[in-house]
Amino acid sequence: MEKNSGIARLIVFIILGLVLGGILGEALGAFFGQIGVMAGAGVNNPVSTLFVAPFEFGYGINQSEVIDLYMVKLRLGLSFKFNFCSFIGLFASLYIMKWSR
Repeated sequence: MEKNSGIARLIVFIILGLVLGGILGEALGAFFGQIGVMAGAGVNNPVSTLFVAPFEFGYGINQSEVIDLYMVKLRLGLSFKFNFCSFIGLFASLYIMKWSR
């Protein structure tokens, strides 16, 4: 029983770290984008792009392709979108998990 709860705890911390890191990355990207606009570099400046640029991969039906059964529309697949801060959040959450026992 103890081993299963440890694995579940690890999965929760990984997902929590990735989600919070992704949110932080989007917020920092928007913030640095606004600073870039004020500085004359534009919204897509290198610092903003570092935080917002996603590493995407997926499997399944493309977002534009839908199985239309008249009453039900199905879109099947799985995709992941990570950014720089997602990985920072992942490592931070694993570090917190290590010391939280």
